[in-house]
Amino acid sequence: MHRFWQAIGDGVQISYLDEGHGQPLLFLHGFTGTAEADHGLLIEKLRTTNRIIAPDLRGYGASRPPNRDFPPDFYQRDAADMAHLLDKLACGPVVVLGFSDGAEVSLLLAAMRPDLVRGVVAWGVCGVISPEELGAVQSWLPVSAWGAERQAWKANIIERHGAEQLESMITGWVAAARAIRKRGGDVSFNAANHIQCPVLLLNGDGEVGNTPRDVSRLAERIPHSRLEFIHSCGHAIQRDQPDLLIDYIDRFLAVLGDE
Repeated sequence: MHRFWQAIGDGVQISYLDEGHGQPLLFLHGFTGTAEADHGLLIEKLRTTNRIIAPDLRGYGASRPPNRDFPPDFYQRDAADMAHLLDKLACGPVVVLGFSDGAEVSLLLAAMRPDLVRGVVAWGVCGVISPEELGAVQSWLPVSAWGAERQAWKANIIERHGAEQLESMITGWVAAARAIRKRGGDVSFNAANHIQCPVLLLNGDGEVGNTPRDVSRLAERIPHSRLEFIHSCGHAIQRDQPDLLIDYIDRFLAVLGDE
């Protein structure tokens, strides 16, 4: 896979994969992930018949320096970055496939720039920082107390982003979540009614932070949305039920192609 770099303003350069032909698909990864770490299997399955555009969001993976930070508006900043990237690429409207933080960004991008987005498949998303999610992520602190259950995650963060980002990523994200929750919790929910394209929301039935209550509210707010709950699945559907996720994506793309 070949990587490219694109300057998007304020001194930041975004690294991204761009290969293949056909319907352009924009892949957006989650917290502490990268394009290939979170979406490698999906990219491999979909690259033969689609154009793959898969960035590492600013501060992650190959999109460094600068290192990642988490101001309270980081979701909106990432959405603006992706709009800038798509404007530069001039690839036409994309279908966005977003996981977790990348799913929130995909909805914000669709709401902000409907001209750039033809459809969205989003999983691990609910539009808000819920009390349940804040409670769960606060258990990540302090990082110095991490035990054996988090050693694999720790190793992944260090390998993908450098040891210097381990603590700053975790503490930064938790601080941003606290700030967002303090001001009401909204991430993409308030903007969701401006989304004009079809949206497929997927939620694992083992989710903790993205509750069925909140993702159902989000689906009701998006004009052209469908919500499916995935059984025997947690937050990362692409890891827990990859074949089922690919089937949902294939069917979504087929319906878009018929429109």
